[in-house]
This record gives sequence, C-alpha cells and structure tokens, in this order.
Amino acid sequence: MHHSKHPCVADTAGGAKQNTRLHIFAVSLVPATISTEILLQVQLARGTNAWFEGTDVQIFEAIIINVSTEWVLPEHHVLVTIEDETANSKTVRPAHIKRLRPGDEARVRIGVITTGEREARTATLTISGTNMPSTHYAFDAHFGIKGYEPTDASIYSHESPPWFNDGKYGIFIHWGPYSVPAWGNAGDIESFAEWYWWWMNLGPNSTRERTYEYHLETYGPHVKFDDFIANFTASAYDPKEWVDLFADAGASYFVLSAKQHDGYALFDLPANISLRTSVVQVPHRNLVQELYDAADMYQPNLRKGAYYSLPEWFHPDYHGFGDWPGGNATNPYTNKKEPYLGYVPLTDYIAEKVLPEMRILADMGTDLVWCDIGGPNLTKQFAAEYFNNARAQGRQVSINNRCGIEGDFDTATYATLQRNRKWERTASLDPFSYGYNRATPDDAYMKPHVIITRLIEAVSMNGNFLLNVGPTAEGIIPAIQQHNLRVAGAWIKSHAEAIFNTTFWSMASSDDANPDIRFTDARRFLHLRYDETKCYA
Repeated sequence: MHHSKHPCVADTAGGAKQNTRLHIFAVSLVPATISTEILLQVQLARGTNAWFEGTDVQIFEAIIINVSTEWVLPEHHVLVTIEDETANSKTVRPAHIKRLRPGDEARVRIGVITTGEREARTATLTISGTNMPSTHYAFDAHFGIKGYEPTDASIYSHESPPWFNDGKYGIFIHWGPYSVPAWGNAGDIESFAEWYWWWMNLGPNSTRERTYEYHLETYGPHVKFDDFIANFTASAYDPKEWVDLFADAGASYFVLSAKQHDGYALFDLPANISLRTSVVQVPHRNLVQELYDAADMYQPNLRKGAYYSLPEWFHPDYHGFGDWPGGNATNPYTNKKEPYLGYVPLTDYIAEKVLPEMRILADMGTDLVWCDIGGPNLTKQFAAEYFNNARAQGRQVSINNRCGIEGDFDTATYATLQRNRKWERTASLDPFSYGYNRATPDDAYMKPHVIITRLIEAVSMNGNFLLNVGPTAEGIIPAIQQHNLRVAGAWIKSHAEAIFNTTFWSMASSDDANPDIRFTDARRFLHLRYDETKCYA
C-alpha cells in the first residue's frame, strides 16, 4: 500500500487556521504467483471520431472485464489491439492492462491508423497475453476521422475530446460591466451579482437580494445599467497574472465570459453586428484576445474557453422565448424606455448576430464554446463548421449542452449529475454569485479543502469541475480568491496522478460504508478526512 499526504498550515484571511487533510492511496493487492486461469471478455468496443493529440491516430475505446478468479498482473503482458477485415488499418498504440482484479473492468484506448478506405466495416479487437488464452471480438466500426454535417445525427455523434475528459478541472471567469456595481447582497439572501440589471428591472420588493432598492439608494433613479460601462476600466488587468494563477491552481482549462446576458462583448465585433463591445466602448481593449494570447505565450498547456450567452435580455431585435422576450429595457424608476448602448439594427438576430459572433470566437482559437440559456439558434450549422475547421488545424474542440442542442457534455450549476454521460459541475468561490460581489466577506469564500473535495467528487463520477472566480471592474482577482486557489492547487498538482488522465470506476464512485472514500478507477482511490485545526496544501 502506498500512502502519501501533503499537509500544511496556512493562515486564512481572517487569521484563523484550518487543518484539513486529504489522503491519497494507491492500492495493489498482488498474488504471489502467476495463474494460467486468466480470462478476459469484451463488454464494449467502438470507434470514435477523436484522435491522440499531435497525431493522426484514431482512438478506439473498449471496456474489458476480468471474468476469471485470478488477478491480471504486469507479468501477463496483456495487450489490446484493433484490426480490420481489409488489413488497411493497424494498431500503432495498443492498450496495456497491467492490473485487473477478478470481476473488475478496464476502460482502454487503442490507437489505429487507416491507410485505405475510410468507411464503416468490421473490426476485430484482440486481447493477448502471456499464459492466457487470446480473445477476439468482432464489431462494426468506422475507420478514419469523419467530417461533420449540420444534421442532428452528425452533430450529436461528436463527443467531448480527450483533453477535456482527462483535464478534469477548469477555471470559470465572470467579468463585465456588472462588476462595477458588484452587488448581490450577502448570506441567505445573496443572488447572482452578474444579474444586476435583470434584478433591478423587476421592480421594488421583487427579489431576495433587493437590487432595485440597493440601486435606488446607492446611485439614484437616473443612473442606468449602461452607465456602468464607462467605469468598467480593466485598469489593473494583467492577463499573464491570470493565466499564471490558473496554472498554479492546477487547472487544465479556463472559460472566460465573452458575452453575458447584458450583451456587452469582451471581444471585437464588426460594426455591422454590434458596437456594444470592450473594443468600441471602455476599456477599448479586446479582453478575450489578450487572455488567449497570454495563455498561448506563458501557459500553453491551458485550453481556452469562452462563455457565450445566445440571448441578450434587452437587445431591441431579440425575440426569444418565455421569460426571455427581448426588447428595450424600461427604467424601473422613471418608467421610460432606455436606449441600448452600441446597438446596431438587425433584421435577423440569430443569423446576423449569434452565428457570426460564435464564428468569431471560434476563429480566435477557442477550444471550448460554453454557451448559456439556449433558445433560438443555428448551432448545428456553427458546430459542423467549428468541428471541421478545428480538425483541419489538428485541434479537438467542444461545445456544452446549453447552445440549444445536446452538445458534447452536460452542465450542472451547484449540482452533481449521473455518470453515464460526460458532465461538468460549475460552482463559484463566492458562496452564490459568479460575478464579483462586494458584499461577500473573505471568510465566506470556498475554502481550499472544499475546492479539492468538489473536484474529487466530480472526477469520481465521470465529471469535471469548473470553478469560478469573479474579478473586480479593474481586473483584479481578489486576494482571498487567489490564496484559496493556490493552496488547493499545491495539493492538486502534487496528487495529479490520481486525478488527471483517469477514468471513473463504474463499480462505484464512493464507498457505501465510508462516503469520504472516492474512487477514480480500480487501482486508485482518494480518502478524505478533515481535521478542523489545520489545512492541507
């Protein structure tokens, strides 16, 4: 048994000390002799449309079960390969099964190169090894990477890429003009500060955080939401500091709010689409591109994502659905219609704005288009172009399930989903708000041990964890947020082998007798034990 722990004692912003320990165990129970009674069976084998990074090698996946009563050991030299009936394809990256206990399963990836026709035909998976019978399993598969078409069947066949499945942990950033008032109240009545405009417009006594009342008392009846744009200065924004922080946190990717529901875009757009951007308006900078460039230069292992809201609450030409009808806002204090700063008249909001904006984000090098709300869309057309163009560049990209179609993976806000489909949990360091909330005290932010616990919970259930930071209007990520990310990050990076590039264990995500034990696969598990007096790092 290998047992490692990485404890530390750190002062929190309030001066108190926490002590939390996470123990990671890698357990291998090895019999003394090699048995000749090993028998492996194939539960599932399939071709995918993904490839190993930096190559043209197609990924095939298989689930292998040990149906014998003996352990598979390294000495058995078990290999899993794929061939086809035409001999035009060959395995160049066999899968190795080094240990597998009786009754357990292994999820493996096999790399295949196809030199002949790229089409569907019969494939044969072979399991071979020392002192064990070979197993052959025939199945139908498509050899070669297919292009995508703007149809349900084609787009729905796209899956989250290996970098996302293996990356596990990302940083979410909510930043925009709502970071100027930065108000969501505190405690049990806190709400999303990034929804400031919407809450304010609902009128008196209408929301728990009382944004209408706060705005009237703080700014008066004649200050409009769009007036805050002039104070969204980004004066202290240092993209290098941000990406270095994300790397210190142990994250594999980030997602920046490129355009929220208020319609203000943090990237450049043509003048015939919108002038409501950070380039035309204050701070006159392409904030998304600057962060992307910093990642490429200083932290090239970070994948780049963009949050994109399809609807805009008060765009005059948006005609949406249900509670998202669109149209100009009305000042809730004076009852007068408000202009929409940077408005460019459109005849078709979806075709003339949403589709080209998503294309622009894709062309900027976005690896993950993280949509929100859905509603009317042309996402299938966009996705086919996005996937095919990325393939031509040797890149694997992804979209979530909030673009108006099923997407590559499911998303859950402050919730946990099932393991049968890839999913991602989002949460904020703030106890509720994603945008910066000036009312939140330092000691209310998510503690390092909770960050790690939420990550491990998600990973053990086939999920990723996307953790949000909320910068100020000046572009400063508050010190307490940076501190908690780095403390958690030190532990995450020192135990990366048991978190990243792992698969969930289908038998169970946790121990029924001890829910603090979380499994990442059949060979590793994470044991969480808390002590109130210290903190790990």
